[in-house]
Amino acid sequence: MGTARGKSSKKSFSKKKKKSYSEVDFPLVAVTVALVLFGLLMVYSASSYENIVTGQQSYSDFIRQGFFAFIGLFIMVFFMTNIDYHRMTLPKTKVLLVVVLALNVAVILFDPVKGARRWLRFGGMSLQPSELAKFTMVLLAANLLKRMEFLTAKKKWLQTFKVFVVMGIFAGIIVVLQKNLSIGAITVLTSLTMMFLSGATFLQMTTYVLIGVSALGVLLWIEPYRVTRFLNFGDPFATAQGAGHQLVQSLFALTSGGVYGRGLGMSRLKAFWLPEAQNDFIFAVVVEELGLLGGLFLMILLFILIFRGFRIAMEAKDSFGRLLAMGITMIFVLQSFINIAVVIGAFPVTGVTLPFISAGGTSLVVNLIAVGVLLNISRQSRRTKY
Repeated sequence: MGTARGKSSKKSFSKKKKKSYSEVDFPLVAVTVALVLFGLLMVYSASSYENIVTGQQSYSDFIRQGFFAFIGLFIMVFFMTNIDYHRMTLPKTKVLLVVVLALNVAVILFDPVKGARRWLRFGGMSLQPSELAKFTMVLLAANLLKRMEFLTAKKKWLQTFKVFVVMGIFAGIIVVLQKNLSIGAITVLTSLTMMFLSGATFLQMTTYVLIGVSALGVLLWIEPYRVTRFLNFGDPFATAQGAGHQLVQSLFALTSGGVYGRGLGMSRLKAFWLPEAQNDFIFAVVVEELGLLGGLFLMILLFILIFRGFRIAMEAKDSFGRLLAMGITMIFVLQSFINIAVVIGAFPVTGVTLPFISAGGTSLVVNLIAVGVLLNISRQSRRTKY
């Protein structure tokens, strides 16, 4: 009898363990880890020359990025297994909203870096609050819009208007105080996409889009350098010694890589020719060193990540999970598209990092937490299947 009970217990444990493993979205986990490792490799390669010339260890940026990667992966697993996304309620989101807004305003207390105030610095560490703002806005929008299908027309206007106002505050702070038009635009576009997917009417969407476009026109008008940057990207060689310098060097890096690349670590443009080689323009270093094949490989990894995100959104068991997953994935879509488009000269130069690849601790940790939320949504939807 004892033996039978033991066998039954082992069988039950085996089933539970098998069920637990079946709930994990292994393709998403695998592609995320692959992107992080690829990013660490390229950050080391893109930053090593500058570090040596400036008297630092060649692996300084690699160690720093690796530290944040470890923290981010740990938190990602914690969110996947221990944080039920349904607990991210509106009251908790409002508290987070106030904190993140305060952090984004607090950047004015610190000295600008390269003409912009975007970081909070504490000793040797720094925090970029706008990275938190994007995903906080997604969380708020998902909470406010999750019951849109059950609301009257008047209440639909009210809920979408709340999202639009908070979105406008976030975008305004990021653009005006931090001079970061690209992140502000990503916040707006993601929020508008979530409104549309929640069932906002054509009139609502048209109204908000027109207001957004008008605001963009004003922001371009009050900052002439943005207009100049927009006009220059069409012919960067006309201003190769000025505004077009960064894009020109990026194009040189892309064309010199060929099909197979110069070899890992062999980039010439990273030797102070290409500004922000390990940050906004790291994709140019990838193609120069690993060639067209390396660039395509990275784009395939990003495509798989985005595909899994959309798949999770479609399979989510409720509208909150669906909107949350869609918002997170849209941020990855927009950042990847804009960054690569900038590097190849198809979009005006702007400060958008390539998710999981560009150097930046805040960006990496926040993106990994977002993937943890996606994995949690996926686990709960899979739990109903097995």
